[in-house]
Amino acid sequence: MTSLGLYIHIPFCIKKCLYCDFYSIPSKDEALRARYITALKNHIKEYSVQAKDYGVNSIYFGGGTPSLLTPNELRSIMKEIKSSYNLSRNCEISMEVNPGTVDENKLMQYRKIGINRLSIGMQSFVPSELTALGRIHTVSDSIECFNAARQAGFKNINIDLMYGLPRQNAESAVETFTNAMQLCPEHISYYCLKIEQGTPFYSMQKSLHLPDDDTESEIYLTLCALLNKYGYDHYEISNFAKRGKKCRHNIKYWSCDSYLGFGAAAHSYFGGKRFSYKRDINAYCSSFCDNQSTEIIDEYIDIPLHTQIAEYVMLRLRLKDGINTKLFKKRFMTDFEPLYIDKMAQFLQSGHIIRTKHGFALTEGSMYVSNYILSRIVDFDLQIDI
Repeated sequence: MTSLGLYIHIPFCIKKCLYCDFYSIPSKDEALRARYITALKNHIKEYSVQAKDYGVNSIYFGGGTPSLLTPNELRSIMKEIKSSYNLSRNCEISMEVNPGTVDENKLMQYRKIGINRLSIGMQSFVPSELTALGRIHTVSDSIECFNAARQAGFKNINIDLMYGLPRQNAESAVETFTNAMQLCPEHISYYCLKIEQGTPFYSMQKSLHLPDDDTESEIYLTLCALLNKYGYDHYEISNFAKRGKKCRHNIKYWSCDSYLGFGAAAHSYFGGKRFSYKRDINAYCSSFCDNQSTEIIDEYIDIPLHTQIAEYVMLRLRLKDGINTKLFKKRFMTDFEPLYIDKMAQFLQSGHIIRTKHGFALTEGSMYVSNYILSRIVDFDLQIDI
């Protein structure tokens, strides 16, 4: 069977962080939560017919704060997934967790229900940086959460960290990573803070005292070297993993593989089409609970071949493995080099891109400036005559 990933969006939060642009709402309305979970299960079941020939090998609960789900709520969603889809025996089932929202008993119940990978949103081990971000947890909460997960039996844990934070410098970033290394997580995601329009940080950005580009670059490269020293494979621009612990679900995004998203604001890539649902929980619930003909599709794009190719190149070059030219030809029935060798020439000459055994890849030192490089290589107006 062709593999498929499922993404389940849980939009509930205790408090929205100052930088967050993901769709989330307050979690206090229990009736709305129950209605949303019913809508999710109906949606999951409804789409199963179209996915009957696929085997699900990754499931990801994102948010929002999925760890606000009670074990019974999670159990009911997982029961619907298992009854509606073909799950592989070793299916990776991830859940995002915020420190302060779980304890050992709750995590143990999650694991028994089927969650086998956690992603804990720690962001920083410097108290002033957590406060600046508007996080609800403390450094102690993060450590307690991680230890509780270990006690509950989790053997595959990711820690989410951030750089480019207000008043952050290389020294404070190293402090965060020194603390993180003591926990020995299997995976680390390390994202640069982005100031998104519509967030509180957007209106505050002039007073945030953000690191300049040179400081950001110093932080990124210093911590890449530190993670390599501790045995983490830098397999994607912002992701590092111990051996055998790469995130299967996220690799689907970077490889343009099929995934289905369920929930308000969820995105999908399925059958050569990209589509998403509106950031409106009430419209979503009306559609899947009441069978109302509410318009919930936010985007629906039948992706032309030339755009599929451009997206594939852009996303695959985020990965350490880069482009495998034989797989490229098998997928798109055309050769890679005639399309891109001229565009890559300057970066091959400068050493930012290298030839690998199987094709082409960015060097690790080039990953920090990957946005610039990819913008020069990938042309979304590219026309391909096949």
